[in-house]
Amino acid sequence: MDSQLAPPSFAPVTFSHPISPIGDVVRLLGEQTTGGLVLMSGLEERAGANFDFRNTPYQEVVAQLAGAIECDYLHTPYYYMILPSEYALLQELTINEYLDSRHSGLTASVAFGAKTELYNVLAALGESLDITIIADNFLAEAHCGEMFLSDAPFPVILEAILRSTRLTPDSFAVENTPEYIFIHTTQNNDTDSRLLNRRPLTPEQQSLLDRIVSVSLPNENTAAQTPFTAAPIALRDALLPLTEQLGIEIVAHRRLADIPINPCLMKNVRLETALNLLLRQWPLPDFGFEIQENRILLREK
Repeated sequence: MDSQLAPPSFAPVTFSHPISPIGDVVRLLGEQTTGGLVLMSGLEERAGANFDFRNTPYQEVVAQLAGAIECDYLHTPYYYMILPSEYALLQELTINEYLDSRHSGLTASVAFGAKTELYNVLAALGESLDITIIADNFLAEAHCGEMFLSDAPFPVILEAILRSTRLTPDSFAVENTPEYIFIHTTQNNDTDSRLLNRRPLTPEQQSLLDRIVSVSLPNENTAAQTPFTAAPIALRDALLPLTEQLGIEIVAHRRLADIPINPCLMKNVRLETALNLLLRQWPLPDFGFEIQENRILLREK
């Protein structure tokens, strides 16, 4: 357990549950109590015990849940996390230092189910907070653990999500601007715009790039209607919703047609930013976009 941070001050727990997978126990605990608990991904199917708590201190509840599946736990001021002792390195994963004031000041209450893909969690969180959070394809398909947090700062929530996926602190980086948060592998660090014909741009073309747009894939209502069940689609199937949402025809070279596009949500970003984030999800810097007359072409460089 991390002794450097004060534990959260959660109310005592009255809760009972028969023997079942520990993920089910954590889910029901979150539905019936307040507080904050994160279960590392991969532990959710381990068999718990027959739990019967009566006005039990929260930390003791967490200790018993962790002990039932032969795990340890750590705490932060906002939540506890259950994890095997060999994953103690996860407590070194921090997010707040990467975030600007617009994002670091947000708060929310969240609950996510075990095995939910990171791309769906980030889309749902972005919809809730009206912000843009994107992860590249190497990271976005990681599965999150069962968790719930009450009235926690956004950096704490994002930290808990990433810890639950078992991402190590040295495996990713966070790029933050007032428009977006982009979580990427350390190798995928090319921040240059993917626009291939920046010079010369006409005033009309620059105005197009600066247009404020919102994008939801695989369709316009993904985050609101199917926040945890959306699946990747081929680029060919994303071209029509992109055209409808960006207000200009989006086309792609045939060789790019089968490239997978993960579900994602972008809120109130520049059109150029939206296309950059779409293309930067692919970890190879081999693709860009070209402004043509009355359309935008996605192609290889």
